Amino acid sequence: MKKFLKYTMMMMAAMVVTSFVACSSDDDDEVKSFPLTITLNTGDVAATNISNIKIIVKGTAKADTITMNSVAEKKLTLTQGTYNITVSGKVKDEATAYVQGTATAELYAEKSVTVNLTKYNQSPLVFKTIYNVGSVMGYVLDCYVEIANNSDEVQYLDGLMLCAPLANLKAQSPWQAEYPDIYHEGGALNGIVLAFPGSGHDYPIQPGASVTVADEAQNHKLAYGDDESKKEDYAKAPNLSGANFEKFFDSGDIDNPAVPNMLTVLRRSGSTRKMWAFGVMGRAYYLVKLPEGTTPAQYVANESNFAPMPGSTASTLYLKVPSKYVLDAVDVYANGVDAADHHPYFAAADDASGVAGGATYSAQALHRKVKKIENGRPYYQDTNNSTADFKLGDNTPGVTPTTAD
Repeated sequence: MKKFLKYTMMMMAAMVVTSFVACSSDDDDEVKSFPLTITLNTGDVAATNISNIKIIVKGTAKADTITMNSVAEKKLTLTQGTYNITVSGKVKDEATAYVQGTATAELYAEKSVTVNLTKYNQSPLVFKTIYNVGSVMGYVLDCYVEIANNSDEVQYLDGLMLCAPLANLKAQSPWQAEYPDIYHEGGALNGIVLAFPGSGHDYPIQPGASVTVADEAQNHKLAYGDDESKKEDYAKAPNLSGANFEKFFDSGDIDNPAVPNMLTVLRRSGSTRKMWAFGVMGRAYYLVKLPEGTTPAQYVANESNFAPMPGSTASTLYLKVPSKYVLDAVDVYANGVDAADHHPYFAAADDASGVAGGATYSAQALHRKVKKIENGRPYYQDTNNSTADFKLGDNTPGVTPTTAD
């Protein structure tokens, strides 16, 4: 009798377990995977004019980053769930133009989603410091600019051009009247265009980092030579022996073999200037990124990129640079010039209002203000308005302002 009762109880327990397992199996949802098709709508930007496309798909079960060289439909197979999709890309022929878009996909069956891309402008590289007024009367070889990577991605300096035409304009430039989105390189005596060396990825600049381009990469504090009586005069001059790049025209320059030379892609035969287009008064500065596949040498060799000054009967031809190739632009007008008497050199999209430079031979530099500092890394203020974005300070290379006031 005891054996029979024990057997009966064991059978009943087994039936309960079997019943529980069966119910549990019926209640569980099977995790499935489904195809997701992502289509990109490029809006007003031609699909063939977008590169470096990055698609980030994030969900509870999976996160993917997909890179593509061209706009195309992308098909994925993902486990069921909710996914957030972020797309970014670069407009090829505009230096500061990008596209971005977002979408959400509820993936519980085969699904297609369209991501609408919108265009926006952001300069990844900006002028951090401009020092052009000199520190000792008559001495101008200690000038320099600093360029900072203001983005969160590695940028490359290879092939970027530096232009610096005269810009103390008391009336609208004839170029703006004729070509509202075109700048020129300087003129018969000031037409000097420099470019960074490299073939594409030789000179990276990390996020938050900056590089110094010196007129001459020397310790200018020692420029008094053997005349010890002038030592104090040069005390405020910068030490540029550790610059990242320097200009070098010919044997008349002092070359620092430890510092890479900038390429001289345009220097007019009439130019006798030993310095790059710094000067000690007003000047416009702009950094140029040419379209993919075009080198500075090729651009300057193309006759269609030159034109006579509008309204002039002179035969001089000037290099034309479209606004869309400009990464950053700063219009520096001479100290003491009333802002009301200074007509902007650049279109408002590139620099809405210029900024007064330091007094001649004052050893003052223009420093771009810092918008914020995150984890010790500065992000520079860039409103495309030099009046708001810069302030005067000393000429020590590498100085980072800590506030935006």
